[in-house]
Amino acid sequence: MADLKDKVVIITGAANGIALATAKLFLSQGAKVASFDIAPPDPELKHEHRIDIVCDVSSDESVTSAVKEVLDTWSTIDILVNAAGIVDNFARVTETTPEIWSRCLNINLTGPFNLMRTVIPHFLSKTTPPEAFTPTAQMPFPPAPPVVGRIINICSVAAQKGGAAGAAYTTSKHALLGLSRNTSFMYTKDGIITNVVIPGGVMTNIVQNSKVMPDELGMALVREGSRNMPGVCEADEVARTVVFLASVKDLNGAEICVDRGWSAA
Repeated sequence: MADLKDKVVIITGAANGIALATAKLFLSQGAKVASFDIAPPDPELKHEHRIDIVCDVSSDESVTSAVKEVLDTWSTIDILVNAAGIVDNFARVTETTPEIWSRCLNINLTGPFNLMRTVIPHFLSKTTPPEAFTPTAQMPFPPAPPVVGRIINICSVAAQKGGAAGAAYTTSKHALLGLSRNTSFMYTKDGIITNVVIPGGVMTNIVQNSKVMPDELGMALVREGSRNMPGVCEADEVARTVVFLASVKDLNGAEICVDRGWSAA
């Protein structure tokens, strides 16, 4: 696996939850971490190899400015982890307000799109022309290009199931899964690796941080749909999977579930 020492990592939503656990784990491996979050940084989380940048991932202008700050600080970016996200109020389509729909898709889908659209050109700037290749019986296919960048998108079991959340959140995560698959395919020959982590239930404060009032009917239906969930995971478990994906080169387009087997039920 690749050595993460001095690798520059952008992690969105890094003030808490899965993203915070991931940031801490990357730092323990010697990486340099740029933490993007709309919330002001916690002074207790300061680290010599961590910079905290206030960034609204749903704003293209904010993302462009934040990425520029990373490049101005460390001159490069090696890994992008799109972990910022909110839940909806668990409502069905008919009870979902336009405000909740827009907010959920803006953060969960447009956010990763904005980050990828801004960071990928930097990854592409690191590519080198491929060497001439002549097929042989022993080597009929050209070697894979050098890895110039890695993208890890934090999705959700709601990208695979219809009964894990409300209409807005479920739609945003299904769409993020599609965006990730397309990005993996489109840039694989350029040496950009895109993988997805699909958590199930995770012990975080995402519901409180999303500042929504759960819809009673929708919540009851989601509870019914989640009866076979084997249990919740810790954020650290998801973080370990993210760091693993940042360390390997032969996984591209992978979708790894961290859900205690919920997706298989």
